Amino acid sequence: MRRRPPTFASLAAALLAATLAGSACARGADATARERVLSPTPPPAPAPAPPDLAQPVPLLALDADEAARRLGSFEWRGGAVYTVTRQGDSATRLHVEERHALRQLAGGEFDVESEIDSGQGAGAVTGKHVVYAGGMTYAAGKFAPFRARPTDRGRDARRFREESFGLAADLARLYGPALALTATGDVTLLGRTARRYLVSLAPAAPSSTADADGRTFPTGGPDADSKRHLAFLDGRVPVAASGEVLIDVETGVPLRTRLTGAFGVRDDPRVRLQVDVSGEVKALADQVAAVSAPKGALPDSRKPPGVAAALEAAGLKVRAKQGAAEPEDEPDAPER
Repeated sequence: MRRRPPTFASLAAALLAATLAGSACARGADATARERVLSPTPPPAPAPAPPDLAQPVPLLALDADEAARRLGSFEWRGGAVYTVTRQGDSATRLHVEERHALRQLAGGEFDVESEIDSGQGAGAVTGKHVVYAGGMTYAAGKFAPFRARPTDRGRDARRFREESFGLAADLARLYGPALALTATGDVTLLGRTARRYLVSLAPAAPSSTADADGRTFPTGGPDADSKRHLAFLDGRVPVAASGEVLIDVETGVPLRTRLTGAFGVRDDPRVRLQVDVSGEVKALADQVAAVSAPKGALPDSRKPPGVAAALEAAGLKVRAKQGAAEPEDEPDAPER
């Protein structure tokens, strides 16, 4: 699980970078969330405090483990559609769609699927399917069979899951203090009471939301692609925001999000990013199907079959057996 499909925050930056004649991707996350996602097992958490519904934006950042701990097992579907345009003599338009589905059990097992459509035909559609069941990670590319991933222990699986489930959090992070949620009353969804919020730009929205993340670069500064990437991350200007968010009154878990927005770039007013992000809990508790290991999953393959066959044909197979045995597993990640 060395590579994973890009998600909203990374693709938004990558799309803008590509529009400006380059491409790159990155995803911001606070240190606490990173440690939680990369740990071998989810750390025990204290009992959740009553949600602060007067401050709804932080609730968008609840991860899937925390949502299941508060809400119980749930099934969720979401997606993002974004279009980047650059006006001028050489007008450019890029359009990408993401589709995501998650089945999360209260016991920690989950099944998550992601698909990315770059708008360049069926051959350009990519995706990944990850299952974490029985303490084992299984992963499959869109056109590949499932394989067991015994060295993962759920770490990369959870990170991949959060890149799907965290669509709304990614968008909120890009807006920063420019995003406002205004309560308008309560509604009922899935038999639960939810507080409804309307999305808008903050009345005194800042013109830019540059990140002060302490980044450093080698002598000479960042490369050309990184400069174009940072032109968006540091110079993004929120110009529109609308939609609604429904947050469960009892637990604070977002049950439905519909966010539509737009960004400009401070140093290039010709560039505009249009965004539509959605997510909704579709089922709860006993209506959520069990998560089990995929049937017919192949064992982990450290050596691709084509490479192994070439080595054998070259007479290197016997020599490898005479050498030291390969380690059976990768060492655990160091504790933070």
